[in-house]
Amino acid sequence: MTVNFNKLYPWSDIETVTIDGQVMVKIPKFYIKVGKAPEGSVRAGKKCYMISGHKKDGYHIHPAFMRNGEVQPCFYIGAYEAYNAGSGKAGSASGKSPWVSMTNPQAIQYCSARNTGTGEQAGWHLQNIYERAAISLLMMIELGTPNVQTAIGAGNVSSSAAVATGGTNASWRGIHEFWGNVWEHCDGFKTDASSIGQIFDNKGNGTYKSTGVVVAGGWIKSCAEATGTDFDCNDVFIPSVSDSTEGNGTYSDYCWVAANCVYYASGPWVNGTRDGAFVFNVNLAASYSYTSIGLRLAKYPES
Repeated sequence: MTVNFNKLYPWSDIETVTIDGQVMVKIPKFYIKVGKAPEGSVRAGKKCYMISGHKKDGYHIHPAFMRNGEVQPCFYIGAYEAYNAGSGKAGSASGKSPWVSMTNPQAIQYCSARNTGTGEQAGWHLQNIYERAAISLLMMIELGTPNVQTAIGAGNVSSSAAVATGGTNASWRGIHEFWGNVWEHCDGFKTDASSIGQIFDNKGNGTYKSTGVVVAGGWIKSCAEATGTDFDCNDVFIPSVSDSTEGNGTYSDYCWVAANCVYYASGPWVNGTRDGAFVFNVNLAASYSYTSIGLRLAKYPES
């Protein structure tokens, strides 16, 4: 049976909107359950991601929709990689040169600089690991594969430079260059001195929790399932088993890891098949900047 995702929530309610002059994509809230597919189903006994538009037994709100302990109706993600909108503010618009060469703290600052008031001028922030994971999950379920490069398009991953925003075939439901073109700074995940992952708590308070998971570099085979107080690795995609051979990977994307580093997503214009919705880079310190590293805006709902 073919599923029409355009009529199925939450995909049906994903929409492109303009907020404070920035082109954003609305991702409506959903609940998640991760477990084994039931007996009698096509994938019986295999790991399965299940989502619902409302609270059901065994389901919990995806942490992308939590802020300061409160459930949010949605979040907004930049439709485009951010550009320099002036006055130290990140923007989101088509046909712009991606803003690059900033440190992780600067990326956080450039997004927060849009918070100049209430309503449309509030709730702006640098995208975080939970928001990236929520979008990647929706992509994977709709496409039936984690390999977005094969299912949609390779994106700008085999060239000599970044292209203007919106200029590639890496596009899903209004979100452009979610993979390829430039690395994108993210908030909410880092490694400690032992390369153990530290993640934002799942209540939306912005406090780090140790997952106990040593991030695994290489072609991603499987992701962490560790749980603890105020975190559940099943909500995100932290590589825990990887392989040096591309054909042995499961997610079709690559992971780089080092101690005391922060999280980058998307991937640059030279990475080829290593890029994708699940590419995972924790190989660079927060103080590092380069011409291939940019950022993407995100926003909480108006309040």
